[in-house]
Amino acid sequence: MSQTVTSRLAPTPSGYLHLGNAFNFLLTALLVDWQAGHLHLRIDDLDGPRVERSAVEDIFVQLEWLGIDYNSGPSGPDELFKQYSQHTRKERYHETLEILRKSGHLFACECSRSEIRQLSKSGSYPGTCRDKDLDLMDENLSWRVHVPDQTYVNFKTITDTCEKINVAQAMGDFIVKRKDGIPAYQLASVVDDLELGVNLVVRGQDLWASTAAQLFLAQCLNDQNFPATRFVHHRLITDNSGAKLSKSAGALSLKVLREKHHTPVWIYQETAKILQLPFEEIRTLDNLKEVFRSAMLQKNGLQTMLVQGK
Repeated sequence: MSQTVTSRLAPTPSGYLHLGNAFNFLLTALLVDWQAGHLHLRIDDLDGPRVERSAVEDIFVQLEWLGIDYNSGPSGPDELFKQYSQHTRKERYHETLEILRKSGHLFACECSRSEIRQLSKSGSYPGTCRDKDLDLMDENLSWRVHVPDQTYVNFKTITDTCEKINVAQAMGDFIVKRKDGIPAYQLASVVDDLELGVNLVVRGQDLWASTAAQLFLAQCLNDQNFPATRFVHHRLITDNSGAKLSKSAGALSLKVLREKHHTPVWIYQETAKILQLPFEEIRTLDNLKEVFRSAMLQKNGLQTMLVQGK
């Protein structure tokens, strides 16, 4: 990438961070460091009822413990709520929603989640309200973006390999404004990324659909930059039963791991193991960075694994 690499850490404070979050944060920081880029801390706190003050505090505690430095973003909970909270950006999100509404990309939907589950075995939205012509200005309706059948988006990986996703299949007509009037995650995330100039997104394999939705929204907004973003969809960290780690379940929380191991050396080594790197001699984050840089120079080594998300 010829321009400066800009990426972000984007935790949701709905529970204590876990080992999967640590791996994502470390991998993002390693990739940004390797490319001498800019790392921003963005806390996705728009979903008010699910945001816990203790979970917000936990984000800053664990980032400091892991030794991850970022170039911009809040230094603590107080600065977050005063200056960086997504709640301070609601006006910007609603302006974007208006652009989408006026350009004809949206329709109103009255369906509940339970109704959608009854109508669709896959759980994906079956297009029930697409042709009902409900008034977008009526209350208690969600706003969905219309995704025509066979709509595809393309994106590049960290090694410039091209990938293609069928947005209609991955997401269908997805929500951009909830029934309670709050802008939905996909909308808020892409607006934040566009304004920050993000051109590297590191996320789990389970978020391919989000990648599809956000690239499609960028297209609807006629953005010329986000389509050039590189994406890394890494493998998920699972528990002993093979289930994805969950913040709500407190699975392998960093809070507990910190009390158990005292230092983050174990997590650095686990990260190296997951990335199939030599780990025995790793004692510091600088050690991990050094091993990572060396592996990234091998064109058929770590880079290939990152692309495949093995």
